[in-house]
Amino acid sequence: MARNKDSGGVQATIERLTEKTPCPRYLRDALNKYLYREELFDGASSKTKQMGQLKRPDTDNLVRNLLELDGLFCGDTSTVTALVTGKLDKADLNERLDRIEHGMRQRLEIYSYWLERLPSARAILADGRLNLKEDRLDHSLTAEARHAERAAPVFALHALRIQEESEAKVRMGPPSPTEYLERAEAYLALNDHENADRNACLALEQDARCARAWFLRVAIALRGRDAAERNYRQKSMEAQEIAEPCSSHEQWAREQADEAVDEVMKHQRKLDDILPNALSCWPQAAGLRAHPESWRQVRSIFIDRMFSVAVQDTRWAGTYQQRAAWNGFEPEWELKRQKYPYLHCDGLPEGLPFTPDETQALVDLLTDYDSGPEQFFMYIEDGRLARELRLFHLRYVLRMDGGAAHWERLHAAVTQHAASHQVAQLMRDTSVARIWQMHYCRNLPPSDLAKWYAQWHKDAETRSGARLRHELLRQYAFLYHHQFARQQFHECGQIAAGALGLFDGAAALADWFSGEQHPDDEAVSMPLHRARYWDYLVALAAVEQRKRAQTLAPRAQALLADTTHWCAAFSEDRECLWTESEEYDDGGGEDWPAPPYGVDLRTPEGWK
Repeated sequence: MARNKDSGGVQATIERLTEKTPCPRYLRDALNKYLYREELFDGASSKTKQMGQLKRPDTDNLVRNLLELDGLFCGDTSTVTALVTGKLDKADLNERLDRIEHGMRQRLEIYSYWLERLPSARAILADGRLNLKEDRLDHSLTAEARHAERAAPVFALHALRIQEESEAKVRMGPPSPTEYLERAEAYLALNDHENADRNACLALEQDARCARAWFLRVAIALRGRDAAERNYRQKSMEAQEIAEPCSSHEQWAREQADEAVDEVMKHQRKLDDILPNALSCWPQAAGLRAHPESWRQVRSIFIDRMFSVAVQDTRWAGTYQQRAAWNGFEPEWELKRQKYPYLHCDGLPEGLPFTPDETQALVDLLTDYDSGPEQFFMYIEDGRLARELRLFHLRYVLRMDGGAAHWERLHAAVTQHAASHQVAQLMRDTSVARIWQMHYCRNLPPSDLAKWYAQWHKDAETRSGARLRHELLRQYAFLYHHQFARQQFHECGQIAAGALGLFDGAAALADWFSGEQHPDDEAVSMPLHRARYWDYLVALAAVEQRKRAQTLAPRAQALLADTTHWCAAFSEDRECLWTESEEYDDGGGEDWPAPPYGVDLRTPEGWK
């Protein structure tokens, strides 16, 4: 004998309220979730799995509201319960409703796109004249003129179906990481980056090492950053080339460009948080890395970013002294402290400029590099030499074993390339150039580096006829400073003499309109384009050699024997002195001449 339906039960209540028989199963399953919530129904207990009581008609409106809200919030039981009991924060409610509205409008646009083209699709497919094996269907579809410009993401219906199927599963219980990933990929296909990232994060809450989730997050962050950078370039070009000068249009475009910069930085910070785990949890296929091109892109971004953190202090990770110790510039620190004794000094650093996740990711990358250097970098990879130098320097910052073998491979890779390629990779970027000099001088004689510079310049002139002296003088200035900080004054004299040879007897180089910023002091500008400045540096090296009773070269002896002549020669400030500057907080500032390295050779006292 069949059991009679309980008139106060779930099925009977829903049939009565919906006037539909039999009771739709999805509504029964939806209501059952809430009947165990003691804060909603009398007698309910989630701990003992006791259902609450449905009392007609007292709970009818509650049941109606629960089912309506369950549909609106896609089966999110916790949100619906908090909303009904008044425990949901207003800001949180508005954020969730904004997401729901965005999703509904997104679906409406996709369905509208196809509704407007269904008559055209019906006619084309029924006609049979379109070759579906060779011709594109979407190019043949037409819509009414007022809707012709409406666009939809490629294969948007597929992504929409995945979303709806996933949301339907939610009503049966919390989604699994796989289901969250399906939804994230669907949102990504619809260019909805915010919801795509949110679902990838929900997958990671259940599986913190989920490779696919980290891969999706890094792809989303890169897309967001690239879009923000394009927007910045577009607004900057609009302000500079399209808008009338001093117009409201120009002001608006510049404000938009500033906002785009903030957006780029927001995406960069997000990317910084994602990159270490994305690399450590990279997807594998048959024992090999999946998406190798994407891996190389992410690897390169991470190496470049960590290099900038360590060398350029883009995070303000430590004091100047700490950064000097990390990067092998302790002598430069001591030299700078002599000039600025008030600089903060708190001893050698105990930590690193990287987070624990970043440190582990770097160790993993270096271990991977050691196990197969030829596979880690492609031979013709864009920017390979500079990037391998950055990776080598990060090993040095970490004080990780294997530095000698890594240097040998790096130096061999550099020498295998043409001089023009070496320059483009290792000399154009100031930070890279200084790090290359530092490591070269640690492993090989500094004089060899100066010879390398001279040979490169000779090859460049022979090949193209170009006089790239400006580029070379900058490297000589960096190298002079590097050796001066280490009290290698004989080499300093040789470097400055080599720089003088580039002037061919001229007093100054043409087409050089300003001084070069000092490598360790932003407030100092150096007149590298004037021959007298390099005479000054030769003389300064000789003075320091004599001061420390070092062996003097014939050129240095001749300089020291004719101090009267050179005092007069150095009397013109702009020819041989640094220019120091100071900017005031309320605007404006001032400049003044200053003798290089604090030694004034314009008077006899400076030579003593």
